[in-house]
Amino acid sequence: MADISTRRTEAETRLAELRQLQGVALLDDQDFYHAPLDEVEKELAALDAAEGEAVRRQRQEAARAEQERLANLRKTLTIVEEHRLEAVDRAEKAAHSLTDALKEVRARSADATRLLRSLGVHPATQLDAYESEFRMSLRFATALKPLVGLRRRFGQIAFPEARTPFDQPWRTAEAAIANPDISKALRG
Repeated sequence: MADISTRRTEAETRLAELRQLQGVALLDDQDFYHAPLDEVEKELAALDAAEGEAVRRQRQEAARAEQERLANLRKTLTIVEEHRLEAVDRAEKAAHSLTDALKEVRARSADATRLLRSLGVHPATQLDAYESEFRMSLRFATALKPLVGLRRRFGQIAFPEARTPFDQPWRTAEAAIANPDISKALRG
């Protein structure tokens, strides 16, 4: 394009010179040979056409590049959506697994309380359903802290303040709570 621009500048300079000579010839009532003027005008017309074609090609290339960019974005979107849906599947399975596990924690806590009483140990309220649910809810909230951050919300679900000691391994913490009564019952 710089070459065309340079050629245009040179041709416009020659055209101005030739028109000046044409004006001088007309004033001096002399003949003027038009062929060089016609050639420069033809060259300028060709340069105009070349510039137009260059712009058309640039637009065409830009449109092709944009179409390619959009096609790549669509391909990426397809992959991202598949990964998102796979994550949704995993979340659904995990939620159902968590629900089943928490139901089992509640049921096994009630079983342990009943068995302890049958063995003559009157456990502290730590193993009853309400206390177990309370602790597990705080453990769950603490586990979700990295997801919810300081907002303590996930969509429509509001969580209590996630805090220690509920950030400890669940099994170890629950065993420590039940161990005094369990040990007492097992000793007889």
